[in-house]
Amino acid sequence: MLPFVKMHGLGNDFVIVEKQNLSTKLDISQLAKKIACPHTGIGADQFIVYETDGKRVDMFIYNQDGSAAQACGNASRCLTSLINRKLGFKDITLNVLGREISCKIEGDQVSVNMGKVSFDEKWMLPEEKRWLIAQRYSLEFKEIICVDIGNPHLIIFSNLSEQDMQIIGEQLQHDEFFENGVNVNFANIKDDKIRLRVWERGTGLTLACGSGACASFAASRKLGFVGNAAVVAFELGDLTIKQQADNIIMTGPTSFIAEGIFYHE
Repeated sequence: MLPFVKMHGLGNDFVIVEKQNLSTKLDISQLAKKIACPHTGIGADQFIVYETDGKRVDMFIYNQDGSAAQACGNASRCLTSLINRKLGFKDITLNVLGREISCKIEGDQVSVNMGKVSFDEKWMLPEEKRWLIAQRYSLEFKEIICVDIGNPHLIIFSNLSEQDMQIIGEQLQHDEFFENGVNVNFANIKDDKIRLRVWERGTGLTLACGSGACASFAASRKLGFVGNAAVVAFELGDLTIKQQADNIIMTGPTSFIAEGIFYHE
């Protein structure tokens, strides 16, 4: 029996458990797949395991397919809300695979310092492969950009159908382009907002993605589409993203869905 809490950030949903409640004999990757399944499990975009040591919290993120993720902005906000409810802390530091993320409660919102972004990493596509993507999917080359914010993101500025987003997101996971997969962001600037859908590697299209919002903001800012602050709009609500010195700060709401016991073999 495994106690859990289920939460969401603008529809990006998570099942969250404490590490101390997990047997050391468990294959956590397989457990994540079982829990994330909506038909025979609880259902979630990601499975989150955490361990607390005062205001320092270790967070481990697993996708629907059981693979490990390097960052998740919405999960960071949800876990901060959960720690606040349980322990009363209004600010904590999350450690995600050695990367420290500062989080704090601001009224009914949670703010997360996602740190610096990079536009120059080894995993990023050379120009000829970006041209290939642009030609294959009839996209504008200059509006395809790679961003690293602790995990890899490809930003595509285009107004596409959901079916096209699904096809492109899935096809770009092949090692012809990205050896370890990539999060594919479909951004559209409208009414002074960045309207965004994200195909998350290991999960698929989600209702929201915090790291994707930050990466898309950084790409928009680099291309001159927005200034030092912007609203990123998802189907169920907005995130506010701003540049603060070298860091990107994300602020938005979180919601509790349920808590209970997961029965597993």
